Amino acid sequence: MVVGVDLRGIQAFVFGGRRILDAVGRAALVAEATDTADARHGVADLLPPDHVVLRDAGGALTVVLPDLPTAREFTGRYTRRLRDLAGRLTPVVALVPYGRVGGQTGAGTVVAGVDEALAVLPSRLRDARRRMSALHTPAHGYGVTAVCAVTGGPAEVVDSSRAQDDAGVHERVAADVARARGVGRRWHRAHSTAWLDGAVTATGEPELALPMEVDRLGRDHGDVSRLAVVHVDVNGLGVILGDYRDRVADPAVPGSGALAQRRLSTRIAGLTEGLARALVRAVAATVRADPGRRPHIPGVGAAGPVSLFHTPTGPVRLPLRPIVVAGDDLTVLCDARLALSLTRYALDWLDADPERIADPRDPRVALHRALAEARGGASDGGRAVTGLDGGVHSTHVPTVGAGIAVQPVGAPLSLGYDLCEAMCRRAKQHRVDRAAIDPTAPDDHVVAWTTRFDGVERVLRGLDRARQAPSPRTALPLTGTGFARFLDRYLSGGAPGSLLADGDTRHRGWLVSALVPLLETGADPGPELDRRARVTGAPVALPADWTPGALLDAVEVMDLHLDPGLAEALPPHLPQPPDRAGAVPAAKGPFR
Repeated sequence: MVVGVDLRGIQAFVFGGRRILDAVGRAALVAEATDTADARHGVADLLPPDHVVLRDAGGALTVVLPDLPTAREFTGRYTRRLRDLAGRLTPVVALVPYGRVGGQTGAGTVVAGVDEALAVLPSRLRDARRRMSALHTPAHGYGVTAVCAVTGGPAEVVDSSRAQDDAGVHERVAADVARARGVGRRWHRAHSTAWLDGAVTATGEPELALPMEVDRLGRDHGDVSRLAVVHVDVNGLGVILGDYRDRVADPAVPGSGALAQRRLSTRIAGLTEGLARALVRAVAATVRADPGRRPHIPGVGAAGPVSLFHTPTGPVRLPLRPIVVAGDDLTVLCDARLALSLTRYALDWLDADPERIADPRDPRVALHRALAEARGGASDGGRAVTGLDGGVHSTHVPTVGAGIAVQPVGAPLSLGYDLCEAMCRRAKQHRVDRAAIDPTAPDDHVVAWTTRFDGVERVLRGLDRARQAPSPRTALPLTGTGFARFLDRYLSGGAPGSLLADGDTRHRGWLVSALVPLLETGADPGPELDRRARVTGAPVALPADWTPGALLDAVEVMDLHLDPGLAEALPPHLPQPPDRAGAVPAAKGPFR
């Protein structure tokens, strides 16, 4: 019997509050809800002795059990555990029997073998999702008058670790919120230790820590502060997993393809965790903690420096907090001034030459070699990448889509996440459309962002109108190569005509008040450029080969962007430490 469980509403569950701790704790709960290797915090204790786990990541669980009664008992115990841990997560369950072809059981039609069961499992899960009933909706005691400070539902416990207002009244929250916060603190300590162990700064040796509160993301007192939510998602993950399964599966061994997929999923989860760690360490490498000065991150641009939160006896809080959701999704909460630089560093880190990294324990090298071996060991079958030094190399590390949304500090994280996830979807769709138009186009990353804090549909409609105008008013989405070129041309400190040349925004008043309105209406900017040249007595200094859409995109973020030199502080090709390589779990037991 193949049992498949899919968790619905993961992202809404994770980013449903306003605190980083709540998001970290809920992401940890999702991970532990499908962790079959941990009997203490995971669900290993629920599995019967005779079982085989085919998948336990990405918010999904697929297990082979010996018979229908065992499957029903496991399903009942698992859904009960999930309801106790996180009542707002909804499990969708499907059972697929195999062995006696054409027979009927209480779980449906019997198929030939485990591979056939895995083939029909997705459709069974879709059917189960369509048949969800009101019985799947939690029924809390609405007679309780106290309201949960996070969810708005009935409160069940008091969280003495956080005051609800200046009077010192403790927050009243639902039991699952308090539970998630406890798990979040444990995971936060573990991540801080793992990601910051051995991290060095530009100057000084302060104790570094990751923030648990949004107000610790580099906010400057008295200034209008904004944070960014950055979402990074692997392009074509389903195609990658399916192709890998078909290439490495042994037809003589039932379920070998699914087990291979599980091993590859572990590699991808290791890549995501490695990227999160690299981003944290790269930002740490730019921190200056000189005696007598507040710790800060300098950089090129009018938005800097970024002042860091610290107390005289406490650690320095870095202005970012990566959150790994379901193993293969990475969301980064950061000071908005670092969002574009962090995204560029992430793309450079993924594009690093595996041969130059060399260490087989690095997650990029491990994934590259696994995918290359599936293709017969071909080292030249990956995508071509132009490195930071101008050289061209090949890598099998997949491309990603990145979405960025800027929001005010204190706004619900769920709104920012919805926007950045929509930008990520739009970027990934741009990649698909580009490949359909030109099949010879190289595979590349894609990036899109928005600084408009509004409803998702309104933001997307605005982006569509800007792209489809006779004179496009945006260049978004951008490929990874185009994104790097955009930052170098429009927002670097040394490029001719850059908006941030000489460390400051030049001609800002004229750009915003005169040129931008012309470009937004699609009018010819030539007369205005000539007028400006006569007034200043010199040609207007704008980026080389500028376009109206890209210039409008640059003006939109020029007051927010800071380039701290992440690649110079921590070169992206440096290998990850040996203890960070993801171990591939061994397969358990034969099929029955």
